[in-house]
Amino acid sequence: MKLYIWALAPNPRRAKIYVAEKGIDIEVIDAGNPDTPALADWYVDRFPHRRVPILELDDGDWIGEAPAICRYLEAQFPDPPLLMGRDSKEIALVEMWDRIAEWEGLIAVSEVFRNTHKAFVGRGLAGYDRDIPQIPELAERGSFRLGLFYDKLNEQLADKEFVVGDAFTLADITALCAIDFAIFRKLPIPESCPNVIRWHEAVSARPSTK
Repeated sequence: MKLYIWALAPNPRRAKIYVAEKGIDIEVIDAGNPDTPALADWYVDRFPHRRVPILELDDGDWIGEAPAICRYLEAQFPDPPLLMGRDSKEIALVEMWDRIAEWEGLIAVSEVFRNTHKAFVGRGLAGYDRDIPQIPELAERGSFRLGLFYDKLNEQLADKEFVVGDAFTLADITALCAIDFAIFRKLPIPESCPNVIRWHEAVSARPSTK
């Protein structure tokens, strides 16, 4: 198998951290263009999905989107079972919080990034081969949504070591990637969210996340 990533992007990092936590031996290939902040031509020509990450299987088929890749790998390498949950309730909670972290955190930051960064003029959405304009109002909304996500996560972490409970899971991975992306865009964790700050320091110290 081969895992195609772009080192600058948060979604491929989700898959990379998952692979590292599971200890799976996969060839990782950076599909980023070394000269411009974009995916390489050879990559978008080969994969019509035009986004990262993509997991290319040994039979030539491929799987896109970080959660789908992690779900496939979990089925192939079920031990240890911590990352996706250990029983039906925990499995559901991990998926729920992974979706919350993606839709309310990561996508909120992406709205800010895609609609403000000068290198992404005409590229307001990822994965398309046509001009998509930036919309300043979406950046404003994204920043507002991110603040709400920080508050929600802070409440969730009030009595928990990790997002779902006592184990580091895919939900933590996605939340970390969203928040690190936000920090990169100068949208740091508010001081009013001490539980998120405590959690972020702890999960950032894991070997897989460095």
